[in-house]
Amino acid sequence: MPSLTRLSPISVRRLTLALAFGALVSAPASAGPIPFDEWLEFGFTEAGTPATGCDPADPAGPFCTPSSGTPSTFLDAPPWTFTASGAGATLRITDAFFSGDRFEIFDFGVSLGLTSLPALDVNCGDDPVPCFANPAMSTGLFLLAAGNHSLTIIPTAALEGGGAGYFQVEGAAPVVPEPATLTLLATGLILSVRRRRAS
Repeated sequence: MPSLTRLSPISVRRLTLALAFGALVSAPASAGPIPFDEWLEFGFTEAGTPATGCDPADPAGPFCTPSSGTPSTFLDAPPWTFTASGAGATLRITDAFFSGDRFEIFDFGVSLGLTSLPALDVNCGDDPVPCFANPAMSTGLFLLAAGNHSLTIIPTAALEGGGAGYFQVEGAAPVVPEPATLTLLATGLILSVRRRRAS
């Protein structure tokens, strides 16, 4: 290979672009931040094996059946990351289809806790909203502090040898001023305008 000092500036630029493109193509795919306020579907196999996304969003994940009711999105490869605002966020998680599965949720490798104990032989279907509301299904509700989060899920029970579940990260609602606060603000604006006209 010729030395870089003998290459013209155009050749050096081409070589640099080729190396950068090669690095991008050979780099493993990584998950991007997840959206707020959407139900997201993940897949899992046996107990103790970390959950994945769903194929084709996560090529390493299983084929998943999308929700036939509430809109949902297949997750890509974990960890699933996001940044919660100053008011924090709420994580909702539910098993789907047949009951009997249970999950432990981790944030940067630290356990947030387990979902609820499930009943057996119940089928809530493929819609995350009725599944989350069904007391027979294993569900969880976790409050998350402001800042960065990186979620992983490990099934602690998987009766059918695998399946699918959903989670949703709900962003905090914006702060809406109280009516009394709005009245004070309006009064202050009116007085300010009157003072300007008087002077």
